[in-house]
Amino acid sequence: MIREEDVLATLDKPQAVYALQQRLDPSNKSTDALQELLMRMRSAGTVAFDIKTGKWRKA
Repeated sequence: MIREEDVLATLDKPQAVYALQQRLDPSNKSTDALQELLMRMRSAGTVAFDIKTGKWRKA
């Protein structure tokens, strides 16, 4: 289970979803749960997505 605190700690620099997945939960092959969490965090304003680079960063 990936938690918001872990995601924020991992986002020391902008990263793509796959890179985040590899750092947070490398045994899980599906990024669905991580993407769902990132979307909720984006709605809350804690992370932002850069459409030009395809990377997530802290807001």
